[in-house]
Amino acid sequence: MKMAIPKGSCYSQSLIRIMQMKNTNKAIVILIGALLSIASASVVVLSFWAFGQIEKTVDARKRTSFVISRAEFLLTEVRDAEADQRGYSLTGDAVFLEPYAQARDSIGGHLKNLREIIAIDDARHSLDALSPLIAAKFAEMGQAIALRQKGDMAAVIAAVRSGQGRRLMDSIRTEGAAFMSIEENSLARQEAEFKAKMRGLFIIIVTVSFLTLLLALSFAYLIYRETRHKLKDIVYRETRRLLDLQKDTNRELQRANVTLQVSEEKFSVTINSIGDAVLATDAEGLVTLLNPIAEQLTGWTQSEAVGRPSDEVFHIINQETRQAAAIPIEGTLAKGIIQGLANHTLLVSRSGRKYAIADSCAPIRDRAGLVIGAVLVFRDVTEEYAAREYSESIINTVREPLISLDQDLRVVSVSRSFYEVFKVKPEETLGQLIYDLGNKQWDIPKLRELLETILPQKASFDNYVVEHDFATIGRRIMLLNARQIQRGAEKERIILLAIEDITERREIENGLKKAHSELNELATELKRAALAKSEFLANMSHELRTPLNSINGFSEVLYDETFGKLNEKQKKYVNNVLTSGKHLLLLINQILDMAKVEAGKMTLSSTSISSKTLLNEITHLIADMVSKKRLRMSLDIAEDLPDIEADELKVREILYNLLSNAVKFTPEGGDLGIRATSSASAVEIVVWDTGIGIAGENLVKVFEGFFRVDTPYSRVTEGTGLGLPLSRKLVELHGGELFVESAGLNKGTSVRFTLPIISRQVQ
Repeated sequence: MKMAIPKGSCYSQSLIRIMQMKNTNKAIVILIGALLSIASASVVVLSFWAFGQIEKTVDARKRTSFVISRAEFLLTEVRDAEADQRGYSLTGDAVFLEPYAQARDSIGGHLKNLREIIAIDDARHSLDALSPLIAAKFAEMGQAIALRQKGDMAAVIAAVRSGQGRRLMDSIRTEGAAFMSIEENSLARQEAEFKAKMRGLFIIIVTVSFLTLLLALSFAYLIYRETRHKLKDIVYRETRRLLDLQKDTNRELQRANVTLQVSEEKFSVTINSIGDAVLATDAEGLVTLLNPIAEQLTGWTQSEAVGRPSDEVFHIINQETRQAAAIPIEGTLAKGIIQGLANHTLLVSRSGRKYAIADSCAPIRDRAGLVIGAVLVFRDVTEEYAAREYSESIINTVREPLISLDQDLRVVSVSRSFYEVFKVKPEETLGQLIYDLGNKQWDIPKLRELLETILPQKASFDNYVVEHDFATIGRRIMLLNARQIQRGAEKERIILLAIEDITERREIENGLKKAHSELNELATELKRAALAKSEFLANMSHELRTPLNSINGFSEVLYDETFGKLNEKQKKYVNNVLTSGKHLLLLINQILDMAKVEAGKMTLSSTSISSKTLLNEITHLIADMVSKKRLRMSLDIAEDLPDIEADELKVREILYNLLSNAVKFTPEGGDLGIRATSSASAVEIVVWDTGIGIAGENLVKVFEGFFRVDTPYSRVTEGTGLGLPLSRKLVELHGGELFVESAGLNKGTSVRFTLPIISRQVQ
């Protein structure tokens, strides 16, 4: 039954107003609904973005940790190789060469792998600086091993005392520390950026949530108003009274809702911001809450887990037996006390993946103190356990004793070699203060000074020598090296103390010092004997030359047939006597000249000599020798070649020796020549040829007395082997230098020497 409504009545006007307001409210409701959808979508997008940032940060931390561990392993390889090389150099035991060779062969691969996983340009530059240092270190170690293999212990000791190896190792350590600092700084920057983004995200989420709440309340209010305006005008006044009462109630509810919403948001943000996983239960052990980390580790979402038994969501087993383990929630609810897991416990996620975890469970109490639930906080320690096992495996591979100490100087781990060297047991070391090891036999004042005074001021100390009486092994000399590292999110300080027994090395060094002193005394005696020999030969020059001059003189008279004709056979014999006498005289003259130089009795009669004139005269002097072998000779003399200050006879002897060698050792049809230039203080003369050349290993030997290059061609040529050594000494007496250069056998030879200038011509 329809009721007629008179036009113009108050009720009809109210209905018209209601219809108009209804249309307006519908538009507003649609707009607010759209805004609510946008706000919800924004929250979802921001949540996905936040998870993405978390994953990137975790990946960066894992990558940096891996790069640092590889760099530490690389530096350990270099130190081990140095220890093996040092062991071989000192003992000559080939056992040390095998691990050294393995480290040398694998170091290139380690560098390549490390370079491939680096993502930071500064770290790559640091590695590029580290690579040649490592190469130089292995070259230096290779040289020391080669010297030891030759039995040249003097050279090995000299190489050790030069400090080159230590400087290279210090540079490698410094560059390696710089490399790892770059990686750690990069990770710190990424984490700082991540935290800044999370703070911004938190502000945005709070703002969006607040706006969403306002829109939701507005939406509810508009619906309420739309419903209210549908009431009949007959009950308008009563409705008005009820609306006023409802408004007051709504205000109180709104305040309560806002307070509750803020509280819930704070609680949610706090739980979700915790870096560990959080699982809460009620008094019956049913799950009431999971934060995102707990969802990730268990494989359950909060909506799926709520209301389920905690042991179904949080399923743990013993790592060794693989049997189910009791969760601490049960004990906490029953006893109302804080409980934790035993070591070596694995969490089995819903997907079957296993995590090594550490946890703690605490009761939730109401105002009356009754236990109404439990909260379980746990975290994934798989990487920490793996890193600990990895470090222990590295420690056990080190040949020298190695101790790992915590920041309280208590033993964390010990290498097997430590037990073998110092005759102690694991139960007597792990967890003990280092000074208490072996009935306090490690309570050494020098060690206390290093660990308590020096190490807190520095990141490390190297090569500290401690001599001490050990109860188990007697008096030994130990070399101590220490490094400080930080591990874990809390930057826990760990001290690695390397111990090397150098007692035998010191005994060897003392023996070598004594041998070196004896060798020096022997060398001094040999020098005295050589000087006495040189003085004797210098004083005997007249007695040796006079008989030969007579032999050569009479041989020349006989050969020229001054005393009558000789037949062919007689002439041949006389010629042999004359040739042999001249060769012997040349040999004696050169030996005596060398002896004079060595005895310090060679004197120079220096005068001003025209360089150009002297060179031209020398070339004319050997022209017959050149033409007989059909050689081509060139003369390249600078136009402004100045005069020199020198002993003319000695300079002629130098040039004649060098040119005659060039003719002698150049096959027929070859080339030879002279080049002469000048500098500000000296004239430089080069005698070159295209002859048989000199092998690289013989370039130093040519200056040894009586040395001749052993080739089929050189065996048929005359010579004493003293020409070059004598020429060099004569050049040095003038204040110049003489050098021999050759590209190898059959590639010619160049002899370059300098003589001082007396004056320069003024242009």
